[in-house]
Amino acid sequence: MLILDRNETSCFNWSLVQKETFPNEYNNLNVREDFDLLFQDQIDQAKLKESFRSSSREPNQAVRKFLWKRILLPTDSSQAKLTMDKYTQKISVLFGKHLNLKAELPDFVDPDHLCFYYLNQSGKEAVFRLLNVLASVHPDITFAPLLAPLASLFLHYMTEQECFACLLSVIESNNKITQTDIHWITTNYVFRRFAQKYALNSYEYLLEGLYRETNDTETCFDVLDHWQSWIFEYLPFDYVLNIVDCFLLEGQKVLYRFGLAILDLFYKSSMGRSLGLKVNCMRDFCAKIPVPFDRMLKTAFGYRNMSRKDIDNVFQSEEKAIKKMRSNKSENARPEIDYKKKIYSAILGPFIKSHLIQDLEENHRKLSVLSLNQKSSCSSLSVGKGSSWTAPLKKLVNPSKKWYMNSQSGSTHSFHHHHHPQSHLNLPSFSVETIGSNILSPEQITAIWRWLPSRYQILELQLTYSTNIHGCRLMTLFDKIEFYQSTILVVKTTTNSIFGAFCSTPWSERIGTQRTFRPRFFGNGETFLFELAPKVEKYEWVGKTSKGETTNAQEMFMYADGDKLIVGGGCEKGVGLLINSDLIYGRSGMCETFNNQILGTEADFEIAVLEVLSFKSAEN
Repeated sequence: MLILDRNETSCFNWSLVQKETFPNEYNNLNVREDFDLLFQDQIDQAKLKESFRSSSREPNQAVRKFLWKRILLPTDSSQAKLTMDKYTQKISVLFGKHLNLKAELPDFVDPDHLCFYYLNQSGKEAVFRLLNVLASVHPDITFAPLLAPLASLFLHYMTEQECFACLLSVIESNNKITQTDIHWITTNYVFRRFAQKYALNSYEYLLEGLYRETNDTETCFDVLDHWQSWIFEYLPFDYVLNIVDCFLLEGQKVLYRFGLAILDLFYKSSMGRSLGLKVNCMRDFCAKIPVPFDRMLKTAFGYRNMSRKDIDNVFQSEEKAIKKMRSNKSENARPEIDYKKKIYSAILGPFIKSHLIQDLEENHRKLSVLSLNQKSSCSSLSVGKGSSWTAPLKKLVNPSKKWYMNSQSGSTHSFHHHHHPQSHLNLPSFSVETIGSNILSPEQITAIWRWLPSRYQILELQLTYSTNIHGCRLMTLFDKIEFYQSTILVVKTTTNSIFGAFCSTPWSERIGTQRTFRPRFFGNGETFLFELAPKVEKYEWVGKTSKGETTNAQEMFMYADGDKLIVGGGCEKGVGLLINSDLIYGRSGMCETFNNQILGTEADFEIAVLEVLSFKSAEN
C-alpha cells in the first residue's frame, strides 16, 4: 500500500513555503488528531466523509502531511512511484537537466486568477513546471483554472513529484474539475440554478444590489460567476484547506455547496444595510469573513436533496441547451427567453419574483452564448472587459505538431475525381479555403461535396473539431460535435492516407433520453465511407443497391462509447472505420454495412490529424 509515516516532524514542505510570511499560528506542528482510519488498507469513505462534514482540521495539523495523498494516490506504492518518475523525466526534457529553462503558463490557465498562497519563488516556479507538464500529458484540456490553485495548495504539504501524481488523479476523476471552456461556463449556470432553488433571497439581493450600484448587467453576473474564486482566491487559507478536504473526497458538488453557503452568509450579514453593493463586495466579505468555518460547514451541508445525481441532471440540461444555442446562428433562432423559461420553470415556479433578475438573466445568457459563438469561429480572441473566469475566450491548447504534420495538407498523390451519378451537381457555393482544414485540399472538399445528399449542398461547411486545436480525446470530440445533425469525419494518417465518413445522424444518439449510455448502433442509410488518398472512392450503404431486404448486420451505421468510435459494422466481417479513444490509433476493414475495401493503405493506422466538419446552417 501507499507508504505513510506517522512520525513526520513537520506537515509543511518548507523548501517551497515562504516561512517569514506564514502566519505564526500555523508554524508549530499540531498533533491534535491521529486519523487512524487513513492508515487502513482501505479507507472507510463513509467515516471519513462524516468526519470532514462535522469538523475542521488546522493548517498545521500533522495529518495534513499525508491526508490528500491518501485520498488521491493509489494504494499500490509502485504505481504512484512510476507516475512520479515519469514527471521527473518530463521536466528534465522540458526545462533542462538543471531546470534552468523558464516555464510559461499554458493556455488552459487563467493568468488573472493565480493563487500561490504562501509559496516562495521556488514554489511558484514548481507550479509553472507542473502546469506545463500537465498540458503536455493532457493536450485535451482547454480551460481548467482550478488546477493552478490546487497545485499551489498541494505543494504546501508534498513534493513536486507527489503533487503531479495527485493532480493527475484529480484530472482523471470524472467529478472533480471542469476541463473545457463550455463546461466552465456550464458550472456557472448550474450554480445560478441552485442559487435560485436553495438561496433565492440571497441571489436576488446580490444581483439587485449590484445592478442598482453599477447599472451594468455584465458586471452583476461577473461578480456572481466568480463563485469559485470566492472559495479559492478570497477566503482565508485555513477555510480553503478544509473545503479542499471535502472536495477531494466528494467531488465538485462540494464546491456548489460552499458557494451557496458563502452567498447565504453574505446576505445574512448584510441585512439591514442599503441595497447598493460595490463590485468588490464578495471579495471583501470573504477576505474578512465574520463567521467561523464550523458555521460555514454546517450551512454548506444543510442544503437538502442536493445529490450528485441532481447536480449531474442539471449540468447535462444546461450543457445541452448552451451547446444548442451556440451552434444555432440563424437569425430565426428561437428567442433565448423561451429557453430560459423552459429551463427554470421546474425550479422557480410560474415566475421569478423580481422582473429585474429575469431581465438580467436574459441579457447575460445572450452574452455568454455570443462569446462561445465567437470563440468557435475564431482561433484567437481578445478578452473583453469581463473577467476571463466568466468569459474564458482563451486560445485553445495547441500541442506541438508532430514531424509528419509539416507536409502540405493536400495529398501528395495525383488526384482525380471519382465518377459518381451525382457528379453533375453544383460545386460548393462558399470559398472552400475559408474552412481552415489542415487535411483537405479544395479539390478534395469538392469531391466530398458531390457525394453529399442534395439538401446539404445549399449549406456551408465549417471546421468544428481538430486534434491540432482541441487535443486527442474522444470525449472532447463529442463535446464539440455531438449535437450537430450531420458531420463529416476526416482522418489523415502518418502514411498520408486520407479517408473518413459522412455521418448523417447526431452523435448524441449514443446517449439515451435519460442521459445514460445505450450500447447500440444507430444512424441511417445516408451515412457513407470514403477515401481521398491514395485513391478516391465512395462506399455507399449496401441497402441502396440491394434488391431484397437488408439484414441487421447491414444496418450497423454508427456506434460510440467511452473507448471507441465506429462507422460501419457487421457480424461476420470487421468494422469499416474504428477510432480509439486516444484519437491516435485506428483500424479499418471490410464491413457488411458498406461492403467497402480497407480505407487507406493499412488496416491498422496511426492518426496524424483528425478533423470533423459540420454544416453551419443545419438545425442541431
